[in-house]
Amino acid sequence: MKNDYRLRTIAAAVTLVLAASSAPSRADEPAADVDPLAAYTDPDSRATFGFASVAEASRHFAQYTGFGNSRSYVTAGIDLLTRDDDSGTWFAVTGRNLGLETRELRIEQDRQGHWGYYVDYNRIVRQDPLIVSTALGGFGSASVAINGTARTDRELGMNRDRITVGFDRTLPANFDVEVRWRHESKDGARLFGRGTGVFLAEPIDSRTQQLDAIVRYTGPKLQLAGGYYGSVYSNRPAFLDVSTGTDISLPPDNEAHQVYLSGGYSLARSTRLTFKMAYATASQDERFFIAPDFAGNTRTSLDGRIDTVSAQLGISTRPLPGLSLLANLRYEDRDDRTPRYQFLAASTGRDGFNTPFSRRTTAGKLEASYQLPLDIRLTGGVDLDSRKRSTLTIRQASWRVKNDETSYRLELRRSMSDTLNGAVAVVRAKRDGSDYLPANNAAAADLIDPVHFADRDRDKTRVSLDWTPSETLSFQAMFDDSKDTYDGRALGPQTGKARFYSLDGAYTLADNWQLNLWASREETRIDQATVSGANGALVAAQTWQARLRNVGDGIGAGINGRLNEKLEVGAEMQYEKDRNEYQLIATLPVAALLPDIDTRHSRLRLFLQYALRERMGVRIDYVDDRFDTNDWTWAGWVYADGSTITLPNDETGRFIGLSAYFNPR
Repeated sequence: MKNDYRLRTIAAAVTLVLAASSAPSRADEPAADVDPLAAYTDPDSRATFGFASVAEASRHFAQYTGFGNSRSYVTAGIDLLTRDDDSGTWFAVTGRNLGLETRELRIEQDRQGHWGYYVDYNRIVRQDPLIVSTALGGFGSASVAINGTARTDRELGMNRDRITVGFDRTLPANFDVEVRWRHESKDGARLFGRGTGVFLAEPIDSRTQQLDAIVRYTGPKLQLAGGYYGSVYSNRPAFLDVSTGTDISLPPDNEAHQVYLSGGYSLARSTRLTFKMAYATASQDERFFIAPDFAGNTRTSLDGRIDTVSAQLGISTRPLPGLSLLANLRYEDRDDRTPRYQFLAASTGRDGFNTPFSRRTTAGKLEASYQLPLDIRLTGGVDLDSRKRSTLTIRQASWRVKNDETSYRLELRRSMSDTLNGAVAVVRAKRDGSDYLPANNAAAADLIDPVHFADRDRDKTRVSLDWTPSETLSFQAMFDDSKDTYDGRALGPQTGKARFYSLDGAYTLADNWQLNLWASREETRIDQATVSGANGALVAAQTWQARLRNVGDGIGAGINGRLNEKLEVGAEMQYEKDRNEYQLIATLPVAALLPDIDTRHSRLRLFLQYALRERMGVRIDYVDDRFDTNDWTWAGWVYADGSTITLPNDETGRFIGLSAYFNPR
């Protein structure tokens, strides 16, 4: 398809028209006796330049920071802000991590209430912590050979370079327009494979173009926003050429386009109507790199197409001083219009056809809120959700065409004093649906019920507290508890529980010292059962249960302040612990059971900033990052071609940075 130029052409045309309309005119000039900048403070700027060193490398620390080696880096930053007092025009340049892999740069100019534009660039990195040892020839390219070179360690990861251009313009008659265009390129290599058990690396070299154009109208009672959103994705290598095996198709080119209209209308002072309508179409018609060889199939591409129609209508009103009412209705029809053709010969567990899949969703909400005596506000609501899916011809698991869920909510919120507020909310939800269609893939039989299909009763409670005993001290606490009960089918989920606790606090020790701390605990459980065999029949040595449990604990604290007029210091500590438990109960050897996985991550940040002069100073940053896990996922794993993958389970990363800053006036 290779048609990135479509969005670029549209974006260029719209931007040129808007840029021409933004030329200054006398009508744009502020009145002589009005100062539009009176409420602004004087602009201030800042520039930094420094050196950083990774004293000890860690693959987990480098995953999103780009600090993958024990070496030195040069970094710089800029915050430039100026304004023209005569026209009220602001100009700003912002740069972060310049010189590093995670660099960011933004240039913008605007005249408040008239026009504005910006150009934004940033790079997002992800280095896979996995260590790959392989003899794959052509690693990271579109042409590879199994065991085509000497075995060596390889790096997996990708970089995303993103450029965004935006423009907005205020037009006459209460109209304004905004245009955003984004270009993102992605390159690198990630883990790949094939059914034969050999290791492969997927080459990544893709481009994504996005365009968002909005026209708004803002009137006394009516507000409207109409727009267009489009995206075009293109992938440079169409397929992976495997010299010692079958070639493999890579993600094909595709595009999507949406037009929409949304708005709101004030029917009365206390009644407002909102709505949104949208139509979207997504297509994938890239030419097959190998023509289908099934007799009678002359297709040259999938010719995939999905049309989506959505609509939303809402109304809110306050008929009485203490009573508020809200109603919303949302509808979405996702129609998969991809032609259905046979591409492969039928065999056990497949009919050889592609499988279009459509879905229709209807959701509604009713809510009422009433102010009771003693500063108590009572809120009650009902949420409805109905989902209808197309029926799959070949089903790998049990299937449901329709699911319906109804939720009832009740909340009490009270201001107990000027410094103490609290709320208690309960939710009761029930989900059911149409009769189950059994799996009809003879190879899979009835192995599992998908969790989002199952009949479920959910009870959820939330308690929150906000306490500010003084201007210098504040606390926020929250507790969530939910319990799921399923219908007891032999397949799929049986029961589930989830709990979450959190506590946040902040304290101002003195005018120049602040302390904050937080702690949280999250626990999730689900019991799941699988019965192997046609239509749920018991099969010896293949019937098992899993009592899955995940527990995550976290704690953190930070302090920063000034020791004197020139010296500022700060420290921040975070510690997280995560545990995954499987608790398999099965007719299996003990050695086949899955052990628990424990992961710990701690990070310490320290900084010291010293002012050499009024607008000049130096800063030292130190980071100590530790990661420890007993994750067995890749332990002892060997591919059919001899490739291995290792996950480092005990790492420490240390970062030291020295920078100087200057604040010109």
